[in-house]
Amino acid sequence: MTIMKKILTVLVLTVLVLSLTFSASAADEVGAFVQSPSANLAPEIIEGDSDEHNCDQDLVITAYADRDKLSEDVRKSIEKAYVKITGVRNLTTICGALKDLANEKGIPTLNLAVSDLFDISDVHGSVDAKFDIVIKAETLENFVGLLHYKDGKFELIKDAKVEEINGETHLSFSTDGLSPFAIVVDTGEELPAEDNSVLVAILTVVAVAEAAVLVAILVKFILSKKLA
Repeated sequence: MTIMKKILTVLVLTVLVLSLTFSASAADEVGAFVQSPSANLAPEIIEGDSDEHNCDQDLVITAYADRDKLSEDVRKSIEKAYVKITGVRNLTTICGALKDLANEKGIPTLNLAVSDLFDISDVHGSVDAKFDIVIKAETLENFVGLLHYKDGKFELIKDAKVEEINGETHLSFSTDGLSPFAIVVDTGEELPAEDNSVLVAILTVVAVAEAAVLVAILVKFILSKKLA
């Protein structure tokens, strides 16, 4: 093998190693989700009222993982919501009002992530009613806000609040329509963002070693040409 072929081989291997490493790291991330949506755990309805009827027994919550149980139109809607969330690293790019909320709370926007994605539907088929809903979820401790996916875009539910009721953590909010909802949490508290410092250190060592090899090959090549 000639010197130049050796140099090209080293360069190709370097690019391959780095690309595979970064690809493996990126594969562990699912956009702006803090985990797989809802982990198959849909929030639990505690109370639901509307301006048409008392509906605490008539509201149905379906986790994203159980979307096959939904009608075709509703399933497509929650899947579109999922794609929008997985397609971004910063949630404020899909909901500008969320940026204002994060600034108000002093939370870096990159710390925002969705912990639960679910659909709420009414067995009566009401779509224009005003709903007041209280739910219990597993991921409300680091709650920041609630997003509502409606007409192809996310809106911030401005009156959503977390409160302790009879020793349980509940999320209360009002909405003028039912469709997919997403719970937004702050990953900078008890759900820290992944630390890639070890990976960066390894890649730095690899890069330095590869550079040393290339320099040695080039020096050897130059000396051989001078002696020829």
